[in-house]
Amino acid sequence: MQNLPQTRLIVFDWDGTLFDSTGVIAHSLQKACEALGLAVPTLQEAKHVIGLGFNEAIAQLVGPLNAEQSAAFMTAYRRNYFAGESLVTLYDGILELLNGLQWQGRLMAVATGKSRAGLNRVLLDGHLRSYFDATRTADETASKPHPQMLFELLDELDVPPHQAVMVGDTTYDIDMANAAGMASVAVKYGAHDEKLLLASRPTVVVHDVNMLAKVLGVQKALL
Repeated sequence: MQNLPQTRLIVFDWDGTLFDSTGVIAHSLQKACEALGLAVPTLQEAKHVIGLGFNEAIAQLVGPLNAEQSAAFMTAYRRNYFAGESLVTLYDGILELLNGLQWQGRLMAVATGKSRAGLNRVLLDGHLRSYFDATRTADETASKPHPQMLFELLDELDVPPHQAVMVGDTTYDIDMANAAGMASVAVKYGAHDEKLLLASRPTVVVHDVNMLAKVLGVQKALL
């Protein structure tokens, strides 16, 4: 197993990587399709688009929608997501991992398919903003797997690609890292399964948060 303890910057995806939210997101996508009379995707189909920007995810899931349909879909999705969001938490061990990385003086950032409003809300509600030196969302850059998010984060934090690593649970995260010339860690406890993740050629695949901590060079004693 390859370790990446010397990386100055760790960029995390949010949903399915730090936040145990893939089930709620997938269910909310299904309910939104149902509300609009669209074909309801399977759970696996809904999970597959997690990580993309909203418009890109919906286009891949149900095909093109007009402006009125898109607004209605967003309303239905948010209604269902907010109803379940209070049950969503960080994965076990993530807070300890963030504390360990911060204690080491490592830079941390977020690159997510969430909206800016959505990310700011969960950072504020979870008292997590102080852990991250910079963040980017899908509504202010190109959607994953385009590497714009990573290029902007690297530029803002003045870190070259070879001193940074992307951590994510989808092929979109890994493809984005590859396009930016960065190492990547694929976590297999999120939206995409191991077979999909391996096809995108991540630097390393981890099975759980403890394994992620080891790869990133956080000592077990800190967890």
